Amino acid sequence: MPNSNRKLGLLPGSVVYTGENPNYNITVTVIYYSKNSHKRDVFSSDDKISIDLSFDGNIWINIDGINDVNLIKEIGKIFDIDSLSLEDIANPEQRVKIDDRDSYIHIILKMLQIELLTKEVQYEQLSLIIKDNILITFQETPYDMFESIRTRLENPSTKLASKDVSYLAYILIDTIVDNYLLILDEVETEIDDIENKLVESADRKDLENILALKQNIAVLKRFISPIRELISKLQARSMLNYFHEDMKYYLRDLNDHGIIVFDTVDMLNNRATELIQLYHSMISNTMNEVMKILAIISTIFMPLSFIVGLYGMNFEYMPELKWHYGYFITLGLMAGLVILMIIYFKKKKWF
Repeated sequence: MPNSNRKLGLLPGSVVYTGENPNYNITVTVIYYSKNSHKRDVFSSDDKISIDLSFDGNIWINIDGINDVNLIKEIGKIFDIDSLSLEDIANPEQRVKIDDRDSYIHIILKMLQIELLTKEVQYEQLSLIIKDNILITFQETPYDMFESIRTRLENPSTKLASKDVSYLAYILIDTIVDNYLLILDEVETEIDDIENKLVESADRKDLENILALKQNIAVLKRFISPIRELISKLQARSMLNYFHEDMKYYLRDLNDHGIIVFDTVDMLNNRATELIQLYHSMISNTMNEVMKILAIISTIFMPLSFIVGLYGMNFEYMPELKWHYGYFITLGLMAGLVILMIIYFKKKKWF
């Protein structure tokens, strides 16, 4: 049964995993941090997960893997996360969005990367729950770009360790958006390479590459375009309960990055469309060059064919047939015509 059909007929708020990796081993990492201390606990899905909610500081709980519905429900029960949010967390095809659920906010983003060999865009969902001094993140896989952030948290003297979880959430989102820019740079480089190749010589393989590129950009646009609206909502006054007033400058900078990635992916989509037009234009130019050469060859042979046809007639009275040097004179005439026509075409710059 297709993954998208697993929820058919179920009530809203039914927590059902709809991804493609139901046997993935889940790891739960709990990081306690403040300007005075740091501690990290790691649990597997088989362990009894113990979280010290009395910790006088901030807590970052990261769950690598969303295929264990029971674990998601348990986390939801501990932190009073409603079933609609849990349903979205277990659905890795959920759209990018932000929800204010009164006691917490729920943010859904996509982390993107490009395969080096196939150039195919890979994505996974990241869900963030911000509640009081607790940040909960749910990832599909353990592979992310946040290890440097975890390392910074180990040093209590850093700004990151001294700030609350809203600043940590901002750092995670900013890292994802910055990674978007790196991916878009790679896509732009690929477009430049294809464009240069088309100018030199276009073939069928180039069209296949362009269409694959268009598909990748469509995926990027699907997940990147909503980021501008999401970041804009983070700056609303209703978000002051989760992002303090002193965060407005950081969020404003994040909003600028969001506008840049939105405009960039839109520009790259237009450039990819122009590549298709360039491909067809170059193919047409190539065909025109071929047709021009064939036309020149046909034009050169036209008078030669006339001469050959003229002397191929079987009339009895053709005095030229009796000439001793008639054959050689005719060949010379034909060669002279060819040379004169080539000189004429050259002066007209037809080739």
